[in-house]
Amino acid sequence: MTSENISGTSYADSSTCGPPKFHVRSLPDGTEFQVSRHVIETCEVFRNMFACCDHGVGDNDMPRPQEAVLHLDETEHALATLFRLIQEPPEPPPTENPDGARPRFKLHAGSIIPFPVLPSMLHLADKYGLPETIICSLHLHVQANASINPLPVYAYATAHNLPKIAAEASAHLLHPPLSSYTKEDIQIIPTVTAYHELLRLHEYRKYKLRDILLNEDIFPHGYGTCPVHKQWATQLWEQKRVYLATQIEAATDIAGEMRDLAAQLPSCPLCQKALTAAVDMLQYKCRRVARTVDYVPQGYWLDAI
Repeated sequence: MTSENISGTSYADSSTCGPPKFHVRSLPDGTEFQVSRHVIETCEVFRNMFACCDHGVGDNDMPRPQEAVLHLDETEHALATLFRLIQEPPEPPPTENPDGARPRFKLHAGSIIPFPVLPSMLHLADKYGLPETIICSLHLHVQANASINPLPVYAYATAHNLPKIAAEASAHLLHPPLSSYTKEDIQIIPTVTAYHELLRLHEYRKYKLRDILLNEDIFPHGYGTCPVHKQWATQLWEQKRVYLATQIEAATDIAGEMRDLAAQLPSCPLCQKALTAAVDMLQYKCRRVARTVDYVPQGYWLDAI
């Protein structure tokens, strides 16, 4: 954005001499932006500045200069971003479930502000006191990036006390295992507590998934037992689940893994029906296990496993 992209309007009231101009100049770059006072007054810092300048100005005061220039210690890029946010506030990202407690964002091309530029936008919004509606919209764009850049979003959210966004990002950090990240990758998490919360989530899920798996039988309490293949089907189920229990990670789809037994079981209607029922029950129980850091029970500790 250049100065030509910013519409000009009066710094004070219009007069017969024409409207005076208000300019903002970047100290590092020298670039000058012509801005509209009534637009940037939506920003708290500029509104307070104008109020201070206007205070005490009476009818007998000397007239103001037609060209007023404010010098700010911001780069041209930062000022262009700031004025773009003020003049063209970003719309919230589109969602598939606008009434949902946890929004599902439509990740269409161009509908989401890329995460790398959002921290600087939010810094400017906070520094200059932009309206809460703009800040909320930017936060939603950060949240929409959780499925695309989960680790940077989680790190940013935990550093800036945004627990809902951190929780959303944690749902997309179940895979790969935390041990697979390099030291450089994991160092962006700002605090030990934030890392510990992720670790608790992973270990809690592994603990619960393992417990669910080892306590689900193919013929629970003898229900749906196939009299012909009972022993063979039970043995296959037991071998598979005992092995799988040693391999479980936070994102393991244990229902999907156990469903693979269908190819090994006899094409017996009773056996296949029992397998389907057992897998469906696994799937139902697994869906109820916490997938985000905010749903891990506070009383759960890592030594519980």
